[in-house]
Amino acid sequence: MARSNACSVEWPLVTLDFPAPLQQRVVNALKADPNSVDLRAQAAHFYPLGARIMDLFEDDDIVDVLIETFRTRAARIADHAHNAQGALTDGADFLRGLDETERQLFRSAHDGPKSVKKWSQNLKKTT
Repeated sequence: MARSNACSVEWPLVTLDFPAPLQQRVVNALKADPNSVDLRAQAAHFYPLGARIMDLFEDDDIVDVLIETFRTRAARIADHAHNAQGALTDGADFLRGLDETERQLFRSAHDGPKSVKKWSQNLKKTT
């Protein structure tokens, strides 16, 4: 006797949702003002998480938001790295909200000029 497939429904074997740090409410907040979002509260490793999720999903909108978020925030991070006084006052909350990638960028931007100065001084001593 033949089986009828009239009532069969194809269900996906597995469904995956974006993790909380990349849910639509966070993406909308990043679109509105990337500097206003505490990325550390979303995920300590926000950008690596985003990159990993983009390996699983193809969502050009999310990719564009992540790139623009990093670009916008990197400029502010660099400003704070070169102006320690500002980082201690109006930028303190922003800096607390940096994810690990951004913290590494801050350290590099902050230490870079000091390293160049030290190198330059050492070069003068040897010549």
